[in-house]
Amino acid sequence: MMRNRNAWALLSLILLSTAGLASIRTASAADADQGPPIYCPDGLERLLPGDYYACRARYHLQRNNPQQAISMLEHASYWANKDAQHSLGLAYSQGDLQGTPIDKPLGLAWLALAAERKSRGFMLDYTRARAKCSEDEIARANELYVQLLAKYGDHVAGKRAMRRFDREVEQIDVATNHGGSAYISGFAPMPQAALTLSRQLHEQADDYFQGLHGTVMVGELTPTAGLPAGDEHN
Repeated sequence: MMRNRNAWALLSLILLSTAGLASIRTASAADADQGPPIYCPDGLERLLPGDYYACRARYHLQRNNPQQAISMLEHASYWANKDAQHSLGLAYSQGDLQGTPIDKPLGLAWLALAAERKSRGFMLDYTRARAKCSEDEIARANELYVQLLAKYGDHVAGKRAMRRFDREVEQIDVATNHGGSAYISGFAPMPQAALTLSRQLHEQADDYFQGLHGTVMVGELTPTAGLPAGDEHN
């Protein structure tokens, strides 16, 4: 569907910076006005809702609406967006978002969940946050982690997101097999070649779900060699 760089750039806007969305301070409207306006293609919600809601979080941050951004990060987390989970962890651990009080146990629990796929950067952030917590805070984080895992862990949210993508992309793949066209709201004003769109969506999904299989981490937040660890379940 997207045959030029400008159209493909729209899709790239959904990605959160690995530096952590929640580390962006939103103390003034001037800060929120920096950069080009955030655009979130509404049709993307059908295929990769985690990326769509992550984009909506950036949209609200740009407009200095931190509480709406938190809500969108939670929606993105429901669809297994690890960047969103990481950003929530930073927000609660550091209090960088206006109106969001520091809650170290909750922040640590979100950071542990974000590190589920063994991303080195996310694991290091978890380790640093844990080192700043008391034993009581770590114990509380363990409790919160188990609660979050049941709703946002890859064994639930990851499978949910993959089922959603597979179901929605199937129609585009069928059109590809027949040399047809496809259309996703918000990406282009007219239908485009299904083959081009299918390739780009599958590449985006490969990146989104990278590391998901076989890396679901459950159990207590007990670090081994300074990194989060737990019981592994297939």
